Amino acid sequence: MKKNFLVILAVLFIAYPANSQEKKAESQEDKTSKKEVTIGDQVYYEITLEDFEKTEYTEKNIIYFSRSEEEKAGISMRTDYPAPIKNSKKYLGIKLYGKQGNAIQIIPAKKITIDKYCRSISMWIFGKNFAGELSMIIKDANMKAHRLIIRKLNFIGWRKLIIKLPDKIAQEDARLTKKMNIEIIKFIYKPGTPTRLPIWHYFYIDDIGAMVRKKYTDKQSDDW
Repeated sequence: MKKNFLVILAVLFIAYPANSQEKKAESQEDKTSKKEVTIGDQVYYEITLEDFEKTEYTEKNIIYFSRSEEEKAGISMRTDYPAPIKNSKKYLGIKLYGKQGNAIQIIPAKKITIDKYCRSISMWIFGKNFAGELSMIIKDANMKAHRLIIRKLNFIGWRKLIIKLPDKIAQEDARLTKKMNIEIIKFIYKPGTPTRLPIWHYFYIDDIGAMVRKKYTDKQSDDW
């Protein structure tokens, strides 16, 4: 009986490292699959465009549309409750005292450019159930501006919002030898509450990312 017990222990000891290694490999594969997505013959992967950890925003990063007398806004770097992202410690807070018809623009404190082909842009937003609409302006490779609606912020808590870029946004280089970028120029927030008097609106932004792939390159030689 004792001999059989020792044999069983030996088998378990040999099998355990193998199982452990298999689980570790599976874990690494899962981690890779989250970063890369294959669509057709193209491999897309996620990059971070702005994590707000080192960038400082001030009142200079807010621009008003035709400002009414009572309208006012504020912007601040926050640390007390970041989005549920690994290593996230800082994020951006925006507030607006206004009503329907008012609007503010949030100008990035640094250039947010994408030099690869972009399928979608993502951002973490903390909403407080205000019916305001958030959108962004993107300048494409042909220097043309496009307004993309992100969504109404009528929800509570952190959500990762994903905005797929339409085909009308030019991204591929006009000439394969001349590299062109797209750029997020600004964000726009418009209150949607149809109240007679203005109220305070609050929302918060954390990591802005993009799902991208390499652009096409001309590997075919015409020297023949």
